[in-house]
Amino acid sequence: MNKLADLVEKNINELAALEALDNGKTYNNALTGDLPLVIACLRYYAGWADKIHGRTLPVVGPYNMLTREEPVGVAA
Repeated sequence: MNKLADLVEKNINELAALEALDNGKTYNNALTGDLPLVIACLRYYAGWADKIHGRTLPVVGPYNMLTREEPVGVAA
């Protein structure tokens, strides 16, 4: 996913032009709005790949928060 984010970042101008043609938005809106969010989203989820763990999470109030690991099927 980080490699995909790098490729999006490398080709951001071409992708912004394609996004503008595909969705009818302005080139600048795609370049400064949509594509940086795509890159940030890809990097965010790429960072979670090595952070899976089961533990009790701290919450405010008289509550208990637990994590439960279970398979969810095929995921990409």
